[in-house]
Amino acid sequence: MSDKEEKIVVRKATLNLRRKYGRTKQISIVERDAFIPGSIEKEIRESISKRKSILASDIALRYDLRISTVNQLLKQYEEEGLIKLLDPNLKLKIYVPNS
Repeated sequence: MSDKEEKIVVRKATLNLRRKYGRTKQISIVERDAFIPGSIEKEIRESISKRKSILASDIALRYDLRISTVNQLLKQYEEEGLIKLLDPNLKLKIYVPNS
């Protein structure tokens, strides 16, 4: 694969919202790519075994990915037996490495 295919598309924009009495509020909008490049996926796979707990939001923030994409990747890793769900009854999905 070439370097052009390995890039993650991230667009950042700032919006000014009008508020009451002439005040404005700035909101940052980040649009991320829905696909994970192979090099980043390898790095995620290696770092998962070294962690005590795995959250989709932590991985998404660290590698600048969408949370929905990371959730799909974690489900795939769970099916492969690389990680397991800590407690299926929790609303927040916390994974731990399979040892």
